Amino acid sequence: MAIAALVVGIISAVGVFCYGVPAIILGPVAVYLGLRSRRKIKASAGAVGGGGLAMAGWITGLVAAVIGALFLIVFIGAIVLVGVNGGFASPTPR
Repeated sequence: MAIAALVVGIISAVGVFCYGVPAIILGPVAVYLGLRSRRKIKASAGAVGGGGLAMAGWITGLVAAVIGALFLIVFIGAIVLVGVNGGFASPTPR
């Protein structure tokens, strides 16, 4: 589960560049998997390893989800701004 958290976290970090939508979807999944696997690793009292992978997975997922949300807000804001102003000004006279 720790490896899955890290893989989903890395995929969500790459998903930031797709308008932030995959990062917003996969980031919380990576956070959930990372925290759940850390809990299981701590409960095993050292019998199960992978604590660092789990921590890296939930940190990567959290950062990707936050950056993806910010990117999506800026992107939607830019679309709304262009729509309100009627588009960009044309350099040629009409």
